[in-house]
Amino acid sequence: MTGKTHQAIGFLAVSAYFVYSANIEYAPATLSAVIVGSYIGALLPDIDQPAGKLWQDLPFGRMLGKLSDPFLKHRNITHSLAGLILVGIGAYYLLRSFPNYWGLDNLLIFVCFMISYASHLLADMFTEEGIPVFFPYPKMLGIPPRPFHKARIKTGKWFENLIVFPAINVITVVVLATNWDKIREIIFK
Repeated sequence: MTGKTHQAIGFLAVSAYFVYSANIEYAPATLSAVIVGSYIGALLPDIDQPAGKLWQDLPFGRMLGKLSDPFLKHRNITHSLAGLILVGIGAYYLLRSFPNYWGLDNLLIFVCFMISYASHLLADMFTEEGIPVFFPYPKMLGIPPRPFHKARIKTGKWFENLIVFPAINVITVVVLATNWDKIREIIFK
């Protein structure tokens, strides 16, 4: 999947989780951190690709992406359960370092970040190539499994651009619209 589709899927997953699990007491700072965390989490697995969207959005990212290119292979550890666990450990300790006076719900931010990261992996399982779920075991797994693998999505092609991406955006609008009163209370407390 392309970066924009991963962003849309990650935002949808996190939005749904946030609006259905958040209490009204949460501050706007937590909502902002959830949005930033979901953005980063949805794109982070592609950090192993020098042309990845996250590299393009970071200051000096293109240069850093080119420097990392010889060391990282696309759809390797960052697209596996091992990568999910390692990134989760790093995110957990990073969030623990935030001071309490920021008023953030670190657990909610952590869960939303991990949901968006996992959504990237799940979405890539639906692509032709699949992902190495059990890295370092090199077998690429995907949905649907063989012998039906020909039905998988081709990254950046018509089905993703004309069906998947618009459908994800429509579902996101429905989730946000049906929960607008709750979202408004969280933002404008």
